[in-house]
Amino acid sequence: MRQEITVQRNLPVNLNPKDRHLFESSLMATFERLFPVHLKNAWVLQDTVFSPGELKFYSSHTHNSLLGFPQFAKRTILCATKAWKTIPKGMWVIDEWSANYFHWMTDCLPRIWEGLERDPACPVILPESFKSLSYVTQTLGLLKIKVEFYKSRENLSVKTLILTARTAPFPHFNVPLVQKTRVKLAVNPVQDPWKKVFISRKLATKRKAHNELEVELLLRKKGFEIVNTEQLTIQQQIQLMSETELLVCLHGAALANMIFMKEGMKILELRNMNDSLTQCYFNLSSALGLQYFYTLNKGDSKNTIMTNFTIDLKALEEALFLLEIEKA
Repeated sequence: MRQEITVQRNLPVNLNPKDRHLFESSLMATFERLFPVHLKNAWVLQDTVFSPGELKFYSSHTHNSLLGFPQFAKRTILCATKAWKTIPKGMWVIDEWSANYFHWMTDCLPRIWEGLERDPACPVILPESFKSLSYVTQTLGLLKIKVEFYKSRENLSVKTLILTARTAPFPHFNVPLVQKTRVKLAVNPVQDPWKKVFISRKLATKRKAHNELEVELLLRKKGFEIVNTEQLTIQQQIQLMSETELLVCLHGAALANMIFMKEGMKILELRNMNDSLTQCYFNLSSALGLQYFYTLNKGDSKNTIMTNFTIDLKALEEALFLLEIEKA
């Protein structure tokens, strides 16, 4: 069963008319999503779900890239010699992108909400490798959600499986469910949000700023707090974002922390020049009711996902000046 969803988005607050083409294709989007299904006596084979009663793999619910016969055959052969573990019930909420902070927060948690709507006591099924992902264990701990981990050498037999699917195809979002993440995890600050925060990527392996020092000096003069989220727990990140009025960051997973900001607050994304494709944070800010600002910066390549940047300090200062005027 499929659901068709249409979303409309506003242009950036500080849009330069000559940049309109970068956002035009994202202003309205229509997409389909699959609903969860309930399976009896399902098998989890490596990273796929198989229904022996139907002789059917549910790869549309477990993968973004649909698997074909060669992939199914390979998994079946690899799993033939593995031991079996039986559990009474569980929910499946992951795909091949889920071991990533952005996708865990924006894809997996919405799937969990749908699973819990069907059975509030149902544990989440995860590979044992997810134990090493602190943001996974910490968020599930905060939410008091049970987890059933399975080892790579095990096949699972699940008596009752809630098999969830992505609630929206990337780079779109299911607005009510993304907002539910905010409701479930965000905290109320002691006062209206007041902080200005810059999330640095100098500890990251990619998408760094060549002129990071100059950026930090400029922002410190403007009263910004410089943060490395790798050094904070999830609870600390949630608390910080609840107090944040303006978040500035290069395109990267840390921007997913906008989920924990209060509606109406401001995001300034440092984007790659001439990139009209990587719109996930523009789309996410719209789903969360945040005010979106941007600057364009020179990347070493057109591939925003992999490139490093030279931040346009003049454009950044102009955007910050406009933000100050907006606040006044």
